[in-house]
Order: sequence, then structure tokens, then C-alpha cells
Amino acid sequence: MGYLDLDTVLCRRLCKLQQTAREFGMQVVRPAGIKLDKFTDPKDTLAPGSPLWAVFKGFRELGLHKAMIPKAFGGTLGDYPSLATPLINEQMGYADGGLSISLLVSTMPFAFAVLSPHKEVRNWAREYVEDKSASMIGCWAITEPDHGTDWVMGTSSAGCDPCTAPGLTAVKKGDEYIINGWKSAWVSNGTIATHAVLHVGLDSSRGVHGSGIALCPLHLPGISRGAPLNKIGQRPLNQGEIIFDEVKMPAKYMLLAVPGFFGANLFGHTFLGLANSSMGVTFASQAQASFDEALFFAKNNTLNGTSLVQRPDIKIRLFRMFAKVEAARLLARKVSDHFFGLLSPPLVGAATKRQITFWALGKALNAYFTAFDRYEKVRQISKNITHPDESTGMMDWGKYGVLSKITATETAVEVAGQAMQIFGEKALSPDCVIDKMFRDARSSTIEDGVNDALAIASCEGL
Repeated sequence: MGYLDLDTVLCRRLCKLQQTAREFGMQVVRPAGIKLDKFTDPKDTLAPGSPLWAVFKGFRELGLHKAMIPKAFGGTLGDYPSLATPLINEQMGYADGGLSISLLVSTMPFAFAVLSPHKEVRNWAREYVEDKSASMIGCWAITEPDHGTDWVMGTSSAGCDPCTAPGLTAVKKGDEYIINGWKSAWVSNGTIATHAVLHVGLDSSRGVHGSGIALCPLHLPGISRGAPLNKIGQRPLNQGEIIFDEVKMPAKYMLLAVPGFFGANLFGHTFLGLANSSMGVTFASQAQASFDEALFFAKNNTLNGTSLVQRPDIKIRLFRMFAKVEAARLLARKVSDHFFGLLSPPLVGAATKRQITFWALGKALNAYFTAFDRYEKVRQISKNITHPDESTGMMDWGKYGVLSKITATETAVEVAGQAMQIFGEKALSPDCVIDKMFRDARSSTIEDGVNDALAIASCEGL
């Protein structure tokens, strides 16, 4: 990958993890992604015997799905340095951007489950770690038909506008929440997920700030799915809508029950930054894959008897591609390492060694929510939570996550486009991998927030 791997600071264990992920990516994920991309009907991607399931099962058999689960629950978070998850994401992104996203979001509900005060929910994390058959698959159900990128307004006072309120609502009745509405067809793993990190509207008068986050099993009565989304890019990535019709969800599945908590700095700037930093490492690596394909092609093809790589116009094009890729990759790795470092000591300290620490944190959140329910008329509490315009310290890194995502995805588009120029007419062949990489990269610029909108939102914090 590239002229230098720039990994001289990696310890031996990280190098071995990286190599394992690299071999799996090139031997299993890349070929599977190419096959899945050619399926004309996205339903065929989910059929028994589809290469998709070999990817999921192989990823778990190698234990790569454990990287975001704390050691106390059988995972490897805290057992490896914080760069472990970014390194895995890099290798999966290099192999196939869409499948990389699918594998990453599959872990999300189970990684969050360790914060629950309820033992049943916390045990999802351990069950997920032990699941080698891919019977447990997660999704991040946030985007809606009328609300996509505007979820980023949850990190500023603009998100208080009632017009931005989520369409999916959760109303508490006794020990249950009644959920109605739907999440759009852009939910990754939407039609195959068994569990969701589900963003719901709790108080529409507060706009996006009136939302909460549930860890919702998707087998509950009243939940249905739409058809898998048919799209031009990232076709191996399953996406589809999830519909909720009078769904009775037990209250124990609501993780963040205070309206406005998502807008707070910790769960707004940091949540947004973490998601976008993961996109950064994924698509910086896909940009590198496009560059490597172009370099290989230039070295092994001629024009009028001259090797392409010897032509001055090709040389300068390749070097500029190389420079952009390395800049994007180094930025992405730095930012992603920071965010995953927040999940490791010293932030959670002994939590990586003792399950009781996560239990205590979950209990503390639950106690806070209970107190808020009792004294919700104390508006000062709400004001402090739902107006996070001024952030300091680690929360300021949210804009760097956005920067990483924008830089990486736009670099991936540009480099794939330049690679197509080097391939010439061969790039237009349906059998040319560069065609797929270009389509996948273009799709990435609207994932986890449209780039321009993310830039506008983050510019407020400069």
C-alpha cells in the first residue's frame, strides 16, 4: 500500500492485526465486493450463499469485530492500543468502502450496550463477541425521509428549531415507549440488522435537541422493513428503510432518555466526530486503493511502445495523486486515533478491565435521567444541555472528524477520477475495478452528512 506504509511506530501486535485485516480484505472482502456490485437486484445480495455472508462470518471468525467491545465483555478494546480499530477500518476501506461501512456499523448497538444500567442489554455486547455466525447485526438508524444531514444541528442552538424535530417519535407510557414513524432507505444494514442505535424524537418542541437514543431490538411487533436500496455506488452495502407502527418498546432499551442530551457536547460533537473520523480512515484508504490500481496499470501498459509510467504527463498525475492520498491518510489516522483513544484509558480507566465500571456509568446515567424526569420544569438544566455552542477541550475535535471525512471522501473522488484518466477507455469497462471505486467514492460524499452541510455546521466552531 503506497510507497511507505508509515507504520514504523506500530507495536508488533498492531502490525500483526493490521496484516490479518489486510489479508482478509484482499482475499475475501475485495472479491466479494466486486461480485456483489454486479448483482442487478439488491435482494440477491442478501440471498443464502451470497458473498456478503462470507464477509460477515469471516470478519467474526478472525475476531476483528471485537475491536470496539471492551475487554470486560470479551472484546479487545483496552487490550490493544487505540489505533487498532482505525487500522482495521483502513484495511476494510482499502478492500471495499461499502462493505467496510457495513462491518463497522454492525458493531454500534453492541458497543453502546455496555453503558446500559440493565444487565440484559449489557449482555448483548458479550453475545455479539461470541457470535461467529453473524446472527447479530447492528445498524445506526438516524437518517429519515425528511431529516438527514440536518441532524448535525444537534451540536448548535440552531437545532432547537421545532422544524428540525425528528419524524420518528417515542412517547413514554408506563414502562414502555410507543414508537411511530420511519427511518429512510439510507440506513446502512437497514434490512438485515437485528438491533439498532435508534435516534427518536422525545420532545418535538425542542427540534433535534429534543431527541433521545434507544438500543432497539428490531424483532418487536410493529417493525417492518422496506426493500433493499438500489443505487449506483457502494452496491455491496445493504441499505433500507425501517418502519415503526405503534411499536411498544420496553423502557429499558432507551439509553439516553433526556431530551437534549444528544445535543450536548459529549454526545453531539464527539459522536459526530467519531462517526466522521471512521469515514475518514475508510475512504482515505479507498483513495489509496485507486492510486495503487492506477500505478500498477501505468507500470504494466504501454502507449506507442512507451510505458505509461515513463510519460511525463502520467508521472506528474501520479505524483499529485500520491501526495493527496498520503495527506488524507495521515490526517485520517491522526484524528481517528484520537477519537478511539477517548474510548480507552485514561477516559474509562479500569473500565477496560472491570465490567463494574461500565455498570456504574450506566447506573449514573439512569439516575440522572430519573432526576430529570422529576424536575423537568427546572429550565436551567435543559438550557445547559441544549445550547452547546461553546465547546472546549476534546469536544472541539468534532470539527476535525468532519475535516477528516470531507478531506478523505473528496480525495477518494478526485483520485479515482484521475485513475480513470490513466486507464483511458478501459476504465469504462464494467470489468474495471476503477469504475466501481469511482462510484463508491462519489457516494461517500453524502454519507454521514453531505460534505458542504457538514462544513457549514463545523465552521461555527472555528
